[in-house]
Amino acid sequence: MKKKRLVSFFMRWEVFLILLLAVMCLVFNAQDAYRLSAGLAKKDVFNVANVVRSLRPYMLYSFMTLGMMLILGMGDMDISVGAAATLSVVVLGVTYNGLTTGGMANMAALIISLAACLMVGAICGAINGSLVTRFKELFPMIITLATQLFFRGFSYLLIGGQTLTFNDDTFALLKELNSLIDMFGIRVPVILPIFLVVAAVFFFWLHLTSSGRKIFAIGTNAVATRYSGVRVDAIKFWCFVVAGLMSAVTGVFFVGATSSSIKADIMDGYHMYAIAAAILGGFSTDGGKGSVFGVVLSLLIFGIMKIGLGTLYGFADSAVNLSVGVILILSVLGPNMAGKIQDALRVRKRRAEASKAA
Repeated sequence: MKKKRLVSFFMRWEVFLILLLAVMCLVFNAQDAYRLSAGLAKKDVFNVANVVRSLRPYMLYSFMTLGMMLILGMGDMDISVGAAATLSVVVLGVTYNGLTTGGMANMAALIISLAACLMVGAICGAINGSLVTRFKELFPMIITLATQLFFRGFSYLLIGGQTLTFNDDTFALLKELNSLIDMFGIRVPVILPIFLVVAAVFFFWLHLTSSGRKIFAIGTNAVATRYSGVRVDAIKFWCFVVAGLMSAVTGVFFVGATSSSIKADIMDGYHMYAIAAAILGGFSTDGGKGSVFGVVLSLLIFGIMKIGLGTLYGFADSAVNLSVGVILILSVLGPNMAGKIQDALRVRKRRAEASKAA
């Protein structure tokens, strides 16, 4: 019994991600040591302090990933989260510009603008949730493709091809979200501890509450879950709202990281990073499985991979994205192949037992 439990533990997807992360760190550390010994570098760059500090740009889509995993857990798909984040940020900039021009104090205008940004994100999610639950005959991907175009088009309608840039000290407070703070003797991006706290909340919700287990139940079998008395449509609606809200949070951090500049085409493709990180973390497009801890590990893997390949091996961004795509493909094919092998072994064992009994 203990042996089976031990085997089951090491077969968990999170263990594989930990091993993958450890192997990556060993390879990158060895490459860093080689560069030092060969005289190609004056000091090591792949150490804890540098890696943690360099994670800052790769954590921008982390909150969006938390929202995406809710959608994937239900077996649905939302490809409009990047456009929803863009529209939320555009509303943030337009609102702040309008209020300050009208004579309102900068700090009050910033607070109202941030509230409007988060509200727009939630409204975008509510639109998606309403359409998905109302028109069940349409795939959520088709619906969110349409809303993606709508959100992105509305952003262009608000500011067109202009770039909103805010240089006043009050709006510059958002840049503090992209700053570094001292924790445990190292410089840590502000976004990292905030993300870990929010991820802990999502972990408690999904894995330790009945409402979280209902999300996975919907992804496993929505019809059976509905007949068991669960309000499937209501849960789906609010999950899409949360996903939209997390997109808006991503947008706020994005503005802080881009020198307070807002355009109508920002965060294009962010939804793909969020989907990739959630799937690598163990969530499936079929729904019904996944873990928040796995998503946190997948985000670290993406960040460390890009840091190592870009800094130590000099790969271009396109080559780094190619490697991320390869790992994502392997992460999808791996469990499926393992499942098929287990099924084949199980059938073979039963046939052997049947022939022995005969």
